[in-house]
Amino acid sequence: MSNIRQTRNRIKSVKNIQQITRAMKMVASARMHKAQIQLLETRPYSGKLREMIQHLAGHAHGELHPLFSENRSPRTGWVVLTSDKGLCAGFNIQTLQVVGRRLVEATPDQDLEVIAVGRKGLDFFRRTGVKPYREWAGFWQELSWYHADIIGQEIIDGYIAGQWSSVALVYNRFKSALAQEVIQESLLPLPKPARTGEDGNHFREYEFEPSTEEIYASLLPRYVKISIWRALLESKAAELAARMQAMDNATESAGEMIDDLTLKMNRARQALITREISELMGSAEAVTA
Repeated sequence: MSNIRQTRNRIKSVKNIQQITRAMKMVASARMHKAQIQLLETRPYSGKLREMIQHLAGHAHGELHPLFSENRSPRTGWVVLTSDKGLCAGFNIQTLQVVGRRLVEATPDQDLEVIAVGRKGLDFFRRTGVKPYREWAGFWQELSWYHADIIGQEIIDGYIAGQWSSVALVYNRFKSALAQEVIQESLLPLPKPARTGEDGNHFREYEFEPSTEEIYASLLPRYVKISIWRALLESKAAELAARMQAMDNATESAGEMIDDLTLKMNRARQALITREISELMGSAEAVTA
């Protein structure tokens, strides 16, 4: 009887967990759709801004902006985007495995400096003894342009000051509700364009109003921040998709566990009933004997 009671209590506990995972799946699904819409609106803008900057830079005279120049620093900056919370399957693990391998492979003359975004990444770096150059966490629930602005400005200032020879973004790219892809994307320096015209044979002259320097000073930092903003949106949508899928799997697993426990309980009850009937029949035979 005690085994039946324990199994019944386990079934009740699993059902409570199943209700939680089902609710978390629904919340993640609703938030993912909102994040996906915002991401799809940002992708074309980011691509067109990059195309415009490359076009203008290919037709400009004189020295290009410092963000086009590669520094001589031995350090390479990696902006690593992870989530603040878990329960999202391998979302964080895949990203941190890529960064972990790069940290192991780094040589003394090719140092890797981490800019950590997200609490899970911070926890990982603290466990491995890596001190990030800068760290941000606790804002994913209220993600806004403000966060891309401050992160981007910090990276721009550090790069212009010669802190890194290059800066890369490492994050999960949102492909679909069922798939995410770890991306290593170069952020700085900006690629230098070929100084040719559309026909590829000559340089077409353009007059810049205002000056080239003023245009670059306005557009290039905005492009860096837009790239970070897009990566943040990609990571947020991918995290919610991974959490939705993880909670869906957990809900299904809970259902299977409930079925198995129910079958186990029914078998135990049937065995108990059979034993009681046998005992009653034995007692009846003893009385009539």
